[in-house]
Amino acid sequence: MTSKKHSEFKTLSLCSLGGAFEYYDFSLFALMAPVIGQHFFNESIPSIALMKTFGIFAAGYFARFLGGFYFSHLGDTTGRKSPFMITLFLMAIPTLGIAILPTYEQIGILAPLILLLLRIAQGFALGGEAPCAMAFIHEYASKNKKCFAMGLLFGGILFGSFFASLIYTFLNTLIPKAMFDDWGWRIPFAVGGILGIIGVYLRKNLKESNEFIHCKKSNLLLKVPFLKIFQKHLSKIFIGIIFLLPSSTAFLYYLLISSKTLETEYHFDPKFIKEVTTLGFFLNAIFGIFFGYLSDKFTAKKIYILGIISLCILSSVSHFILSMGSDTIFLLFIMLLSINLGACVGSVFHILTMMFPIQIRTSSLALALNTTNGLFIGITPLLLSNIASFTNNNALPGFYILTLCLLSLVIIIKFNKKYL
Repeated sequence: MTSKKHSEFKTLSLCSLGGAFEYYDFSLFALMAPVIGQHFFNESIPSIALMKTFGIFAAGYFARFLGGFYFSHLGDTTGRKSPFMITLFLMAIPTLGIAILPTYEQIGILAPLILLLLRIAQGFALGGEAPCAMAFIHEYASKNKKCFAMGLLFGGILFGSFFASLIYTFLNTLIPKAMFDDWGWRIPFAVGGILGIIGVYLRKNLKESNEFIHCKKSNLLLKVPFLKIFQKHLSKIFIGIIFLLPSSTAFLYYLLISSKTLETEYHFDPKFIKEVTTLGFFLNAIFGIFFGYLSDKFTAKKIYILGIISLCILSSVSHFILSMGSDTIFLLFIMLLSINLGACVGSVFHILTMMFPIQIRTSSLALALNTTNGLFIGITPLLLSNIASFTNNNALPGFYILTLCLLSLVIIIKFNKKYL
């Protein structure tokens, strides 16, 4: 029994660690958007260069559709394990590529074109990582620990974002700004690529989930899982997207892309913003695991409702709170928001996974996750930056998130209990 528990914990930890490496790589691009814009676009106006960088950021998200389709098909037809190895490798190599990529000044238009291709490769890999990991971990974990297992997976993924932010903040403190903007920004990408290659090695001994093996031996696998989804499960895909959108959008806006707005519109110190958002990543990861544990005790539905109601309140008052300009209140806001997002993370992915049978689970998760991230979250930086620019109203992003929260709250309250 002890050996089985040790094996389960080791497997879950390796999956979480691999996810952390991948999301470290993917999050770096958002954090580095301003300095990347300076090096890879020939624009005299920084805001235009930043907008083009966000365009490449969005391209990475759109590529998740293709990656999700390809790797989830493999996951449902050949097994969950093999996509694990490929996706992590495909994330590591482009990240190393960004670390050594010549700038626009050195090779001209080729620089942004190659950057775009590398970002697409990252998105392609990430599109298959999370769905396969979710299906594998959910099937591998004990019956009374499935929410905790999902919390551990996404806690690990969030630790990847935390580590990216930590490295970014540390280097900005250690290296003079001119030096960091010149070449220091390449260091985090080099670190990410090396960590990804290490992750491939660590994952090589993972074994296939018993549920999938049983399904395969019983000849229950489908040749084209996506056809089954479009025939019978499309409505659940839309519901899953609605469940994912509020916390995903809030995480992206408040912790990843709002630093420029916080600096220019709310007048917070850039260094302080980096430190606070880094703490936010850490709290989000810790409480994602904690609320995963609580979801096993009190049901995922209750924890999710708690998280969404809290997010409703925080998003509706965010502009007022940030407008106060108080460092202490800003810090408390980010801490509360990150803890609250942990409640969503620790519950929503179990709900989503339980909605679909084993034969189409990876493909369904890929479609829901990558539509959420590829279509909606991918355009969020462009959408919110344009809203703020054209309307001169910095309160609108908070109300946009509030609307998403209310929509998901209405549906989860009425949602069929058998999935929870």
